[in-house]
Amino acid sequence: MPHDPKAGAFNLLKNCLHIKEGASVLLVLEPDDSFYHSDVTEVFKNCLNELNTEVTTMAPQLISDPKNFPIRVADAMQNNDHTLFLSRIGDYIRFVPLPGNVTPATSYTLNPDMLGSPYATICNELMRTLQHRLEDELMRAKQWRIRCPLGTDLKGDFCWPSLAGGQDDELTVSLFPVATFKPVPGCSANGQVALSRWLMPGGAAKIENADMNINGIVHAHIKNGNLDSFSGAASEVAKLNKHYDYISNTLGINRNRIHSWHVGINPQTRFDQPADDYLDLWSAISFGSPRYLHFHTCGDEPPGEIAWSVFNPTITIDGNTYWDKGEFVWLQRTDNKALIEAKEGAHYLLEPSLGIGIS
Repeated sequence: MPHDPKAGAFNLLKNCLHIKEGASVLLVLEPDDSFYHSDVTEVFKNCLNELNTEVTTMAPQLISDPKNFPIRVADAMQNNDHTLFLSRIGDYIRFVPLPGNVTPATSYTLNPDMLGSPYATICNELMRTLQHRLEDELMRAKQWRIRCPLGTDLKGDFCWPSLAGGQDDELTVSLFPVATFKPVPGCSANGQVALSRWLMPGGAAKIENADMNINGIVHAHIKNGNLDSFSGAASEVAKLNKHYDYISNTLGINRNRIHSWHVGINPQTRFDQPADDYLDLWSAISFGSPRYLHFHTCGDEPPGEIAWSVFNPTITIDGNTYWDKGEFVWLQRTDNKALIEAKEGAHYLLEPSLGIGIS
């Protein structure tokens, strides 16, 4: 595979943020390089220098609640043409309305290898075109169904709030690379979801012990968009119920709400280490993979406080298969395939989904 970190960086700067020469750019970093490798920051700084931009750098402490978004960062965003987050803060605020006329993006390229791989170098404008085409189809569709090899079988109707005069849950920060689409409401969901491996926070953990391991498989039974019960080994069922009680009671939120779901659309998303050993890193990257679907649960605000993981899903939309056992086969459809093949370097989207550290 090609390895040119500058190609990925310029893809973000030119095709995602649409930065022109001479623009002012706020670069929001983390306090240390334990998550984002310092070499990635240097690549972006060098590319911004080549664009003759005026760069302001800030490295605020991470936050646990989007409501605590640093005021000094918000003010700096107002005083710059563009904002790029090389910080998990950008991920944590992805559903939060931001003040003023800002154009923020957050990058999920944690090291130079990721930045130089097809994951980041496939033209962002093409990826956005495909994302919008998919969303347009989902907006017109009637029904969805999710299945997985472990026993998930869940159905629902597309009940977009915008169709009734409301507002859909939209991402307020551009994600780079393009990873997924706006979450599908779970208000009409009925069936069961096979839970395995773990429960994770939907975003930044607001309280301690916000995640837990699952031994074996537990089935979550859903009725009309609400968690009805768990079934499986008694000890695991008790553990999950205790966890839901703890999270919902501590935060004072809707315990049983199945808020929404979405799945990855970038087959070049990869994670080479065992997921269980690097869960924080894994959860920050793998949501872009077609092999991974996650639900936002517990709470009325996206992304919820407890995330469910479903692996290698098969998803049908009005009876047509869009994802097949973790492969985003919609990309292989004649019209989409022609669009991909017309763009240099985009053929990687037509290859099988890469591994994400799940056996």
